Amino acid sequence: MSISAIQRTERVSTRETAREAKVVEFPRSKKTDFRNEEMVEQFQKTRDPDILENIIANNQGLLHSILRRFSYFPDPYEDLLQVANLGLIKAVHRYDPSNGAVFSSYATAVVDGEVRHHLRDTVLMRQPRWLRKTEKRIEEVSTELTRKLKHPPSIRELSEAVNISEQGILEIMRVYANVSLHSVDDPITRERLQSGPDSSMISSRHYENFSLPIEDKIIIEEALNALSAFQKKIVYLLFYKDLTQAEVAEEMGMTQRKISRESAKALGRLKVILNTKIF
Repeated sequence: MSISAIQRTERVSTRETAREAKVVEFPRSKKTDFRNEEMVEQFQKTRDPDILENIIANNQGLLHSILRRFSYFPDPYEDLLQVANLGLIKAVHRYDPSNGAVFSSYATAVVDGEVRHHLRDTVLMRQPRWLRKTEKRIEEVSTELTRKLKHPPSIRELSEAVNISEQGILEIMRVYANVSLHSVDDPITRERLQSGPDSSMISSRHYENFSLPIEDKIIIEEALNALSAFQKKIVYLLFYKDLTQAEVAEEMGMTQRKISRESAKALGRLKVILNTKIF
């Protein structure tokens, strides 16, 4: 959503309130000598989009200085600037001078938090699917155990509940702590961005009936990632959705012979990667 679109959503349904308020006339140029606090106060009274536009224009330098903290991230700068502007608009709406902070300091904290939240989600989405799924399960089980035990579970209790070694739990927690980016003081480095899980440290505590141990699931998923998107879809439909070759052929608009050939290629590729006989 563009900044202009967001500005339009901030218009009040009626203009009578704005006309009745004592309105300070701001210059229509991008630059103005009025202090941020005065403009913010007047915007909060009137919801005048022109005032909001002036505030946004006057604080672009502040946004650029904040974004320099995130120079290591590969995300397009324009995307981060858009997120920063959204954070600035939130700051304009929430600013309360009675708390003692000047607007620029308050806006810096809000914008920094918005950018970090955006980047955390972006970095996490680059993590393997098995890691995201496992972390979500650990979080859900931790919440459930906290409710049941009346206190946060220990690593051992969590390990037993999710059937993952304590070492594996700690490794998953380490990865997620590295990308949490929750504090302005957190150092942001290229090494931290590229820090992924060491899958060799993650294993099940014991075997369960009708379920692969997590270490085997990781190996299989990493092998599947080496296939083309086309081959992965065929394997998914055949072995995860349990469709027949004829059903897969109909689903993908191809002949059964084509599906048979491509599935054989995919399984051959997996055999080479896994260095073992499969299926």
